[in-house]
Amino acid sequence: MTQFQGNTIQNAIESGMRQLNLQREQVSVDVISEGRKGFLGIGKRPALVDIKPLENVKTLVDVSQSTSEQIARIQAYLNQIVATIDYLQTATLIKNTDSLKFELQTAPENQAQAIGKHGKNINALQTIIQEYAYYLDFRQQPILLDCGDYRQRRQKALLALSTFKAEQVAATQKPAYLDPMPALERKIIYENLAANKQVNVRTQGKGTARYVVIRPVQQ
Repeated sequence: MTQFQGNTIQNAIESGMRQLNLQREQVSVDVISEGRKGFLGIGKRPALVDIKPLENVKTLVDVSQSTSEQIARIQAYLNQIVATIDYLQTATLIKNTDSLKFELQTAPENQAQAIGKHGKNINALQTIIQEYAYYLDFRQQPILLDCGDYRQRRQKALLALSTFKAEQVAATQKPAYLDPMPALERKIIYENLAANKQVNVRTQGKGTARYVVIRPVQQ
């Protein structure tokens, strides 16, 4: 039985929740009839609602707990690796809606070594942690490692590079091949050139060797 009635809609909902022994946030309510007072009792009809338990309430809680456990394991695994690298100190989780972001803590003089040329070192470590996240079946957010605002500086560099290369391609009508880069960096280029009608952007290669090709649009 999922339909309940009362003198008012609120009465009907309260009656249903009492019988189901559930709280308001644990049910969905559809109003079937608002009821009618009638005249001198003639034509009076009760309010009627359909109440269904939200079966996914427990699931949502379990998923939330599972996600927290996954994040904790990812951070612990990252810190285990960091502990073996002399120039790194620890990894701190940073609140970020777009990705699961960790800031690598190190002395200023060690930041260049932690990042590597064109991000080679930090991207390699990021790939390892991303694979571990997949192993844990954590796919809600991509992994992002940062150190000393490198990602912000890298984004500016990629925007400038892709804009310049697109102009060059449009002028010469010859494709431009960029160095291999991780998916998050390729995404920056795709978004930057999305509105450019003179070039097409494609990804080629496999695995960590995937790279961006900017081609002229054939007139």
